[in-house]
Amino acid sequence: MSRVEHIAEGVTLYLGDCREILPTLGKVDAVVTDPPYGVGLGTHLGAKDGRRDHVLVKGSYASYDDTEENLIGTVIPAIRAALAKAKRGLVFCAGSNIWHFPRADLVGGVYLPAAQGRNKWGFTSFWPCLLYGQAPDLHLGARATAHRSTSSAEKSDHPCPKPLDWMKWSVGIASRVGETILDPFMGSGTTGVAAVKLGRKFIGIEIEPKYFDIACRRISEALKQPDMFIEKPKPLKQEALL
Repeated sequence: MSRVEHIAEGVTLYLGDCREILPTLGKVDAVVTDPPYGVGLGTHLGAKDGRRDHVLVKGSYASYDDTEENLIGTVIPAIRAALAKAKRGLVFCAGSNIWHFPRADLVGGVYLPAAQGRNKWGFTSFWPCLLYGQAPDLHLGARATAHRSTSSAEKSDHPCPKPLDWMKWSVGIASRVGETILDPFMGSGTTGVAAVKLGRKFIGIEIEPKYFDIACRRISEALKQPDMFIEKPKPLKQEALL
């Protein structure tokens, strides 16, 4: 890793390759992440290709091929390593490559009534996510495993951000208040923003410095504006010098 930012108590962000950082971390409650899809689209990458030291994407990213080969060789091993540290997980994926991911307990997702782009069969109106483990507090009542959304992502310099309401839904069904969320492919930090707004702790990893800086800023700002009735993480305590 090349940089660590302790944003607040229980909120830590790592700049570096997630495959190198994950072995240094302890157990977490849930993995919630939106990794590269391996379909040739621009997206953030939290792990570098073994043959190159840079990452994808469209526009301002360095050169990186978001291919099925890199999905299998780079992204999937990192997803497996992250899930091994968690009680449960929610991982977004492209439907065309869903079988490459570790076998899930359920497929959920986001329903897009206005559609989002075209595919070989028409309009894309559902974005799948894989659910691992069992929902917390299931005995208190089941929650929907599909989310209806008409929201757009916040404008940023990141090429493929997710709408905040998608990630708030994801964090909400995958964890309890006070639990720790891990995102090994943090990108511009939308999962982290959702986590701190909903009173969760957060660990995020991102390899691209530009997007790491954006995530630090966005999560710091979110800590100042938590959702109503949610206790925000405490500032870091200053250690007294002896």
